[in-house]
Amino acid sequence: MKITRDIHDLIGGLLMVAAGLFFALYGSRYNFGTSARMGAGYFPVVLGWTLAVLGLLVALPAWWRKGAGVTVQWGNLAWTIASLLVFAWALQRLGVVVASFLAALLALVPSAMTLRTRMIVCAVVALLTTLIFPLALQMILPIWPWSN
Repeated sequence: MKITRDIHDLIGGLLMVAAGLFFALYGSRYNFGTSARMGAGYFPVVLGWTLAVLGLLVALPAWWRKGAGVTVQWGNLAWTIASLLVFAWALQRLGVVVASFLAALLALVPSAMTLRTRMIVCAVVALLTTLIFPLALQMILPIWPWSN
């Protein structure tokens, strides 16, 4: 059976719709408020419905557009999941810098980058993760292994 629809955009759009509906419906459990005085549910509801509409705008044209079949790259998927698991395990034990560096390094295993480029990318990811989460957003996370 040959697929004639643009299955990549169709699946992506439908996943966006599903995520948007989830957050919109889940957020509606909280006080919505008004635009001038937003409640706890305002942001997830508005963003969720916006995501659902954008997902429809991606999925509907894909239904009539021709495309290729889906090829799952199992190796990339496995390394990505491994990097997420290592990050989750290492975050409290090794700190944000080391955990994000290791996660980026594992996610880049299937890449064709040189070792030098990989190290630069991992260092930039570690730097940005540290600047954004513990410093800018003031999340209570250890930055280094010795800062617990």
